[in-house]
Amino acid sequence: MPTVRRRLLLFDIDGTLLHTGGAGISAIYDGIQAAFDLQVPEDQMPALNLAGATDAGLARFLFKHFQIDHNSENEEAFYEAYHDKLSQNLDKHSQDNGGKLLPGITELLENLCQYDHLDLGLLTGNIQRGAWTKLEQFEIRHFFHTGAFGDDHHDRNHLGPIAINRASQHFDREITAADTVIIGDTPKDIACARACGACAIAVATGTFSFEALADFQPDHLFENFEDNSSFLNAIGL
Repeated sequence: MPTVRRRLLLFDIDGTLLHTGGAGISAIYDGIQAAFDLQVPEDQMPALNLAGATDAGLARFLFKHFQIDHNSENEEAFYEAYHDKLSQNLDKHSQDNGGKLLPGITELLENLCQYDHLDLGLLTGNIQRGAWTKLEQFEIRHFFHTGAFGDDHHDRNHLGPIAINRASQHFDREITAADTVIIGDTPKDIACARACGACAIAVATGTFSFEALADFQPDHLFENFEDNSSFLNAIGL
């Protein structure tokens, strides 16, 4: 009888699993001001491109913009303030601004957890504490136990090997990039998969359209995950 191939599925969060209704970007702007006692009107804050960004990369950008020394102490001060604001914002933004799980996500995660040869993890630009807080808010935290996060490295392309190594330790088995699927909603998620040799699944539930994502040639591309069977087929089930 053939051996079933074990797979590691690494999910992005924002735009892939859920939308926070703007809680995240508000927390970033509020956090940098709170951490360093800035008094900058909202319309004078620098524009941020969040699609596929890491929180460490955003911190570097904001520190440079506001001429704040980039060191571990200042970075941690920002993360702490950002996370405090995120925790405060999530309830309000979810209720008032359309924060929600994306179509089919709960059913998809429940289906995937039925297969013993599939292991689920995260690969996200969120700092680790922010990632868990978002998943707890939308009641999907229990599906995930490991991953790579935006405070592990500022360059998303470095997160694939980190996530794979952590998953190998957590699940107590050797995992390779060939066993791994990276799922996200931006070209940077596709590039991240390519950088470590993983399979790339893209979904057009974020800021990029189906057509825009197609230009980056992911291995599989979906409008959304409402049709769970199509996703399962894509990973060989």
